Order: sequence, then C-alpha cells, then structure tokens
Amino acid sequence: MSVCDLAAVRSILVVKLDEAGDFVMATPFLRALRTAAPQARILLAVREVVADLALTCRWVDGVVAPRPKEGGGIDFRGITPGGLAGFAECYRAGFDLALVPRYDFDRHGATTLAANSRAKLVAGFSERVTPWKADGNQGFDRAYGLALVPPPGRHEVEQNAALLEALGAGAELAALGPLELTLMAEDRAEARRLLLWSGDGPLDGRPLIAVAPGAASPRRDYPADRLAAVVSAVAGALDARVAVLGTAAERHAAAVLAAALPGRTIDLTGATPLRVAAAVMAEAALAITMDSAPAHLAAAAGVPVAVFSCHPLGGDPNHYHAPERFRPWTGGREERALVLRPEAAVPPCTVSCLAAEAHCIAAIDPMDAARRILDLVAATGAAG
Repeated sequence: MSVCDLAAVRSILVVKLDEAGDFVMATPFLRALRTAAPQARILLAVREVVADLALTCRWVDGVVAPRPKEGGGIDFRGITPGGLAGFAECYRAGFDLALVPRYDFDRHGATTLAANSRAKLVAGFSERVTPWKADGNQGFDRAYGLALVPPPGRHEVEQNAALLEALGAGAELAALGPLELTLMAEDRAEARRLLLWSGDGPLDGRPLIAVAPGAASPRRDYPADRLAAVVSAVAGALDARVAVLGTAAERHAAAVLAAALPGRTIDLTGATPLRVAAAVMAEAALAITMDSAPAHLAAAAGVPVAVFSCHPLGGDPNHYHAPERFRPWTGGREERALVLRPEAAVPPCTVSCLAAEAHCIAAIDPMDAARRILDLVAATGAAG
C-alpha cells in the first residue's frame, strides 16, 4: 500500500539541487510525476547553474532557485514567470508533498530545504543507500516520512521510478521513456549560427561529431592526447567535422584536438549556455564525451553517444562513478549508447578509480575505443 495518493495531492515541491546531468536524468521522473498527478501544482527547486535547463521544463508549473541570503538563511530567485509567487503561495498553505529525487549523497541541502517546506509528507531516499551517504548525511532520515531503500546498482532513472512507485504511481511508470529537454527556436538558431559561421566558414555537408572533453573531476577526463587520437581516427573514417563543447577549462583539450585535426574543429568551449550546447548536440551525428552532463544532453537529443568512464569493468555497480547508475539513458534503445571502460582497475585502485588525476581511464586503448565507436556509428546509421 502506498503512503500517498498522488491523484489527490494539490501541491508538490520537487527539490532537485544537483548538477546539469542529474537534472536531465530526472526529466523522465518529472514527466511521469505529471502523468500521475495531473491535478497538482508542481513547483521545482533547482540550483542556479541548472536554471537554463529547468526554465523550459514543460512538466512543472514553476521553477525557483534557492540562494544563500547575506547574514544567513535562504532566499529564492524565480526562474520561470510566476514561479516565485507560486512557490510562496504553496509554502504559506503548506505543500502536500515534498520530493527529493536524489539517490546518493546530498551535498547541496536538498533534504534541508524539503524538510523546511512545511510539506505534509517529505519523501526521498534513505541515508543508508550508500556508505558515503550514510557518513555524509547522517541523521537525514529524520526529515523523511518516506525514506526509500531500493535495490542498489540500478540506473538513476530507475531509482526515481522506484520512488514514484512507492508513492502509489502504477501504470504511469510506463511513461518514463527517454530523457527530454525542451529547446527554444533561439537555442537552435544560435547553435546553427555557431556551427555554420564559426572559424573557416559554413559546414560543407560533412557529418558533425560533438566532442566534450571535460568532466567534474580530473580522474574522469580521458587524457587529451589520447582523446585526440580517438577523435582523429573516427573523424577521418567518417570524413567528419568536430565541434568541441565545454567550459573555458576545456580550452586546452580543444587546442589539442584542433592540432590533431587541422581545419576540422570548431572550438565552442566557454561559448554555449546549456540549452545551446544541447542544441549543438542535436545537430551532430555522434557525440563523444566523458562521464558528465554532455553525455546526457546528447542522449536527450537522441544522438548516439560514446562515453569514456574511469570505472573499471567489474567495479562496484553502486559506486558514484558506476555506468550502471550513470550511463546515458536511451529509453530502451541501448544500442545508441556506448560506455568505454578500463578492463580492470589500475593499482592501487580497486572497486573504482580514486586517483586525483586521470589514472584508470588512461588505460583505455585509443585505437580499440575508435573501433568500438565506429561500430556504434555503423549499428545506428548515425553518419548515413
């Protein structure tokens, strides 16, 4: 028996204070929540760094972003028109339900915000689901009326589905489907402008490969020289151009790629907001990324994607690097995503890579990676 009747609740606060990739992986959850509770007013709280993506989410009624207030406390910025007013109104009345779809360690205060939302029921994942969550979020279960402990080692999309199921959603889970981002016409126009008129002029009909060489930690970055060897082999075989995406921190990697592919690269590092980056992905025939947000942007755009992961084959499937949890979610079309992993951990690493710099990931052979990526292209007809 469920602890909540989703068909009867009038107001729901979803607290998703995570990174861009985590937000994209939560879009099936938001879509299914709307299906399960069509009558509810759903407010979404996100971090300001994700506001660009959340602004166009069509499954919620308003979006806000909490920010620290000078002198202590929390202030809120309205992301969508009327978002702040809607949040304030529901807060004054008391939310019927507050949800924290964050399986692992809560590092941005999502549980605290949900606990202080005046909700009748706060639901999320128990502090006991991973050892590092038990250590870093000790005592957080007291905030929850429902603290879920689902089976470990499942994809984040599947864990969010388990949260919905525990709340009483049934057939609606079939609506989880693929990741989703709503792009505006201006996002697509800006992406095409950057691609067609950057550098040495418009593209000439050759396929485009989107490459994102960066991740949140150096251990998850495939070394730039090795990545250049992979991209050179793939782009040469496909007679493709390459667009390099990322923050300004990835400009060195972009320069290495440009040197390996003279006249074929467009450096967009530091030049694209998240939705424009997603629109660039949508123009590509193939994406090559690290285990980071661009992998999920590509999956949401329906683009075949190859992801370099530092997590070795046979590693802990519930680890925060594990592809079992974080591979691109393709809505059942598994042939459209390829995860490239070390065959084994490089000592002294064991169940995952814990080095400060690129370590286990550097053991991935560039030519084998290129061959497997070309097999992905052939299987999907991506560059046809």
